[in-house]
Amino acid sequence: MSKRENPFVPIYRKINGGTNQEKYDMIKNGDVQLPYYLDVELTNFCNFNCCFCPTGTKAMQRIRGHMPDNVVDAIAENVKKYNIPAVRFIRWGEPTLHPNYLSILEKVKNAGALIHINTNGSLLDEAQIQKLLDMHLDSIKFSFQGADEGTYNEMREGGDYLRLLDIVRKFHEMRGERDYPYIQISTTLTGETAEQIEGFKSDIGDYCDYYNVGYTKLNHLNVDTMNIDEEEKKKIRRLQEHETINHTFRPVCVEAFDKLSINWNGDVTLCCGDYDNFMLVGNILDMDFKQIFNSRAADIYRDAIAKMQYGKIKCCSNCYETVPLTKGE
Repeated sequence: MSKRENPFVPIYRKINGGTNQEKYDMIKNGDVQLPYYLDVELTNFCNFNCCFCPTGTKAMQRIRGHMPDNVVDAIAENVKKYNIPAVRFIRWGEPTLHPNYLSILEKVKNAGALIHINTNGSLLDEAQIQKLLDMHLDSIKFSFQGADEGTYNEMREGGDYLRLLDIVRKFHEMRGERDYPYIQISTTLTGETAEQIEGFKSDIGDYCDYYNVGYTKLNHLNVDTMNIDEEEKKKIRRLQEHETINHTFRPVCVEAFDKLSINWNGDVTLCCGDYDNFMLVGNILDMDFKQIFNSRAADIYRDAIAKMQYGKIKCCSNCYETVPLTKGE
C-alpha cells in the first residue's frame, strides 16, 4: 500500500484528545463554538438488507427519504459561512442511492470542505468513479463485512463480495498516481478465524491506503421486535452468540462535543449511532450550525456525557469501545 496521508487525520487527532469534561468545558467557556466536521446522511434507504443494521432489519422507524435541495443548500451555505473543515457523507443509508449524490458532493466540496464518502460500492461504475476523481474527492471508504465471500454474503443480503473486490480494484486502478482520494477499506467480524482474516488482508491490501478490521456489534439488536422472517431471526441469534465486542464504555466521546450528524430531512443529532431520532438537537432548516451546536438541547446531553452518565441516554447506554482487531497501511 502507498504512503498517502489521510486528509482527515489532523481533525481526528484533535478530537481524540482530552476528556469528556475538558471538551465540555471548552464549549461552555466559548473556546469551541462550532463542530470540527459533519456527518451527512444523503438518504436512509439502502439496497442491502444487512442483518446487523437497523436499516436492513427494518428496526429503523423514522420516515425514509432522499435529502431535498433546500437541506443540501442549507448545509453548503453553513459550511461556507462557518468554514467547517470537513464533511463525511455516511450515516444510515447508501449515499450513492441519492440520484444527485455526485453534484451534492461537488457542491459541498466547492463550499470549502474536505469531503469523504462511505459506500458499499455496489452501485459504482467507471463513469461515477471518474466523476469522483475529477471533483477531487478527498477520501472514500468501502465497507465490507466478514473476511471472505461466505461470511460477507451471509451478513450482507444483496451484496456480492467478489464483485465488490472488482469495484475496489477498478477504483484503485483509475486513481492511478493521484494523491487523492485516500482509499480505505473496513470490515467487522463475528467469529472468523485468523486464517480467514489473513486471507482478507491478502485480498484487499494492494488496493487501499488503509484497512481496518474490527468487531461486529450485534448486542443492540432486539430480534423479537424485528419485522423479519424466522430464519433471519435464527441467523441473528446465532451470530449474537459469537459477538466478541468488549462491553466497555468509551472513555472519551468524539460525537457530542466535536461534530454534528445531519439526517436527510435536516434533523440534527449528536450521535452517529442515533438511527431513530433519539438525540435530536435541532433542524438545519430552522437553525444554523452555530445555534444548533450551542443549543440548550445539546447542552443537556453533553452535561450527562461529561459526567459519564451513559446509562441515562439511549444511544450511550450500549456504545462500547470497538478497538480494531487489526489495521494496516
